[in-house]
Amino acid sequence: MSPMIPILISSLATIIVRLLPYYATWLEKLPPFLAKSLRLLPIAALGPLIFPGVIIDYPGRWWAGLAGIAVASLFAWRKNGMVIPVLLSIVTTWAALAL
Repeated sequence: MSPMIPILISSLATIIVRLLPYYATWLEKLPPFLAKSLRLLPIAALGPLIFPGVIIDYPGRWWAGLAGIAVASLFAWRKNGMVIPVLLSIVTTWAALAL
């Protein structure tokens, strides 16, 4: 069996799970708060995966990672985007580590 078959099956399963909330029509019948919560769930699930690494990866300068998260959070909250907050987070963390 080709090693690509399990990789393709895994990627197909991942794509289906991630796209399901965006194309499920039954979400529109739910109350607005619950529908929005279910759409944001994949993003919210990344928090527990990323946040501990921010503190652990910079043992002597844990505050640098938190500064990056704070800047990204504030900008994302005010502007409703993802790309710019991520880039600002990277630049902020880099600048804090360079100090």
